Amino acid sequence: MIKYFICPDGIKVEIEKCLTKCRMAERCLSLPTLRSIAQQRPWKGKPSTTQLIKGTREAYIEIIFDDLEEDPDDCMFRFLGTKVHLNLEELTGDMLAEEKMEDKDLTGIFDLYDHEEKCLYDYKTSGSYKIAKALGLKEIDIPVPGEFFKSGPRKGQQKTQKKIVQKEPDCRDWELQLNKYRLMIEDAGFPVERIKIEAIVRDGGTYLAKQRGIVKNSYIIPIRKLPDEEVKEYFADKSKALLDAISKKEMPPICSEDERWGGNKCKGYCIACKHCDYGMNLKAGKKIG
Repeated sequence: MIKYFICPDGIKVEIEKCLTKCRMAERCLSLPTLRSIAQQRPWKGKPSTTQLIKGTREAYIEIIFDDLEEDPDDCMFRFLGTKVHLNLEELTGDMLAEEKMEDKDLTGIFDLYDHEEKCLYDYKTSGSYKIAKALGLKEIDIPVPGEFFKSGPRKGQQKTQKKIVQKEPDCRDWELQLNKYRLMIEDAGFPVERIKIEAIVRDGGTYLAKQRGIVKNSYIIPIRKLPDEEVKEYFADKSKALLDAISKKEMPPICSEDERWGGNKCKGYCIACKHCDYGMNLKAGKKIG
């Protein structure tokens, strides 16, 4: 659980004390915003869908250790996503929205089920890198016919230019999450014919986003249906691994390469890192393996 906020001067303060009285001359964010960021779902013994698409080690540390810390500024995109969900929830009419569901393995809260479309929607606020991967957009170098470097270390080599091409979409975590929600909704008697993500691009309109082929601020991303047994097996295995680790109070193996984002999550985006030897060594620049 997150116990501390990190102040703008780098000092950590207990969240409860921060919300009672700011230790600095003025607050870094408004009190309601800080209260929203501070909200956490207590562990009740059954994993959630979002916990299980994380690495088991990351989820374990977040549950077991009560001294985790977070910079409120790093939470603002999550806060934005929460506001988007709340605003849309008020406009859903008779559609099913923000419904909590549960099965023998886990709990889950899906965003929206449209009865007419028989479509499951999920709202995401994500960076252009993630959205480009989910859309299957990839930047490659292609040769420029007849153009060669005339000097320098690449003299004689053919010049290239960047081009965005369409590849296979890469959003395994989103696919697993939404297919689990699909199974839960279908078990409740609601057919799901389509699954879509409504994504807001956090850095939409920037030069970097456009370089990645992301030219709009929002996208509807179709999500493929995965085989039912594949989804059930994944979440049953992940649930068992997490519950076994908690029962034994035994640190799970390091997260997978995908769950670690190739190591980038460990270096700057994982609050569980302080209790993970792999993550701390990676952040310190130490050679691993």
